[in-house]
Amino acid sequence: MYVDDEGIIRAARVGVVELDMVKRVVSVKTALPRPRLPSRNRAVYAIVVGMPREDLALVKIFADERMVPYNGFFTAVLHVSQVSDRPVKSIYDAVKPGDIIRATVTSPAAPYVVSIRKPQDGVILAQCSVCGHDLYRVPGKQALICPKCGNEEARKVSPYYVLSAKRSKPRV
Repeated sequence: MYVDDEGIIRAARVGVVELDMVKRVVSVKTALPRPRLPSRNRAVYAIVVGMPREDLALVKIFADERMVPYNGFFTAVLHVSQVSDRPVKSIYDAVKPGDIIRATVTSPAAPYVVSIRKPQDGVILAQCSVCGHDLYRVPGKQALICPKCGNEEARKVSPYYVLSAKRSKPRV
């Protein structure tokens, strides 16, 4: 607390006023808790929002590994070198704009850098580049298929992908 130029007592921080009539004390309790931030080596969920170059994707982190949303979005970068242990020519071979991904944070603070190299990381939901319909995982493949138009697309698919196509039985 402080006294301003006009002699008025002001709080030095935003919050809720607490009065203790016994001790004759006025205090201000902070109204907002400290924000939760993504931390290093933790899994997060993010959406791919842009791809300014062939080797870079911009993502917005929105939830932690338990799918508990953060208070806001945190911008992160996914570099093509953080997609796979094998060489990848373009980031488009692993993710596309609009994909929801599970990633691991590799930097200790902002600007955040994420990786999808771990086997459990990768795309968990994607839409067809042709018609916009949800893509389904093809069992046993790293490909996704559109049930509406039949388009097949390659992605770095997580085992946690939410939609799975049923394997059709061979006709006899």
